[in-house]
Amino acid sequence: MPDPAQTMSAQAWLALYEDAIELTGDAALPLRVGAAIQPSDYSVLGFAAMSCINIEQAIAVMQRYERLIQEVNATGLSVTEECAEVQWLPYLGPVSPIFMQLALASWASMARQLTGRLQQTFEAHFTFPRPVNAEVYREIFGQPARFSQPMTKLVFERAFLEQAVLFGDAATNQILLQKAEEQLRRAEESDIVCSVRQRIAASLASGKLSVETVADELQMSPRKLQQLLTNQGSSFRKLLHEALFQRAKDYLADPAIRVSEVAFLLGYSEQSPFQTAFKNWAGITPGAWRRMTFESRAVHDDLLSRAAPCTLSARGHLLTDV
Repeated sequence: MPDPAQTMSAQAWLALYEDAIELTGDAALPLRVGAAIQPSDYSVLGFAAMSCINIEQAIAVMQRYERLIQEVNATGLSVTEECAEVQWLPYLGPVSPIFMQLALASWASMARQLTGRLQQTFEAHFTFPRPVNAEVYREIFGQPARFSQPMTKLVFERAFLEQAVLFGDAATNQILLQKAEEQLRRAEESDIVCSVRQRIAASLASGKLSVETVADELQMSPRKLQQLLTNQGSSFRKLLHEALFQRAKDYLADPAIRVSEVAFLLGYSEQSPFQTAFKNWAGITPGAWRRMTFESRAVHDDLLSRAAPCTLSARGHLLTDV
């Protein structure tokens, strides 16, 4: 692009990859591009990550400033006693497997290069069905990937969070973070709705979410934030409900999670208010939505099992060999 500051929309970016896949005949192209990404490809954000002390700090930096490089998803970090997972949390359509592949492959590549542990393996989870080229995923992540999962994420041992970054330097990191903060402020002023969506998606799991906390993160008053959203034809409440609806559907797609647990995970103290809210969003109850989803999935799987050997076209359509 003639202007280095110019960016592509998510739709244009997706169309570009779809055309590239069709031209090359390589359905794994997004994975290969993601795996080839260097930290320096992310400009000031990449250099800031390179100056972090360990991987956990680098993830926090990427979470804070990822708005500078993409407008499709937020990134979540969940940690248990043994494992950690970096979660791909979409907040702006189109939600495409291409974006999921790019994100997880680039995360794995960044982590390996930042630490020098080039043989580090990851367990990749994807929400889309198992593709015909599943072996490529093993090559990229070092472990078999899992498909038709409730959430797209990268899972690894918790200890890796403490792995030192090769060129970590606290002083350099502070300088680079100041530059990233300036760029982020300019970007957020130009697209407040996208910025709020990102913060809501990243904060849902913590439960510490309000217009006040988001406004504080954006370094403005709650009144100013609400006014900016109103000017864009939106509101904090509307964006919050959209995010809750999307996350509810993600949880309900997992049969191991009870409806009462979904309510709790979304911050509801009781199941009844969640039932009411979901019916307002979807027009049906959570249980009915789950049954409808599972029945649709069963029909889809049955059709695939009866089909002739097939492959996926560049745009995700099934192509039979006959």
